[in-house]
Amino acid sequence: MTDGEIAQVLGTTDVVAPAASSSALASDEQLLIARAQAGDPRALREIHDAYQGQVRAHLHRLLGPDSEIDDLVQVIFVRAFTAIKRFRGGSTLATWLYRITANTTSNLLRQRYRRKRLKAAVQWFNQGRRAEVQGPTLDARRQAHSLLEHLHPDLRHVFVLYHHEGLTLQEIAEILEKPISTIGDRLSRARKRLRELVESE
Repeated sequence: MTDGEIAQVLGTTDVVAPAASSSALASDEQLLIARAQAGDPRALREIHDAYQGQVRAHLHRLLGPDSEIDDLVQVIFVRAFTAIKRFRGGSTLATWLYRITANTTSNLLRQRYRRKRLKAAVQWFNQGRRAEVQGPTLDARRQAHSLLEHLHPDLRHVFVLYHHEGLTLQEIAEILEKPISTIGDRLSRARKRLRELVESE
């Protein structure tokens, strides 16, 4: 993160910092925070350099080896620097950054959990009739049906007939009395929409 990038994040707030007396902070830390709140990019760089190792280590403990850790470190410091003007010294900078790290990680894990459930639901349909034999979890089945509610009825009908009922495009075209090209297009659109729903979580 360059000094310019750090400076750009000042001026807006989206993370609530604890409000309390500044007596909890050492004088040098109070001075550093005051400089950062005044918009000094060097102060922001000092905070980043001093605490990025702590943040990274905490992320490793929470997530283990994870490909997103580098990005998460940057997200956490952007959130901290965006909120720095609202920091009132109710805790040390280290504690405050732990809190932001914990909140950011919790949100990520909840997002991953939702995405995993959605992928399991899509997989259930993709397995077709085999899913019934393998005994899918009730949660996956419910999530699958919830996903389908986001599809237009025309797309939903084709998707279910193909993926769950195991019919061919030709058979579906005969059932719905539509050209096979129309059926193929609807199936592609249904798959695309479901992928968008999964990836948006």
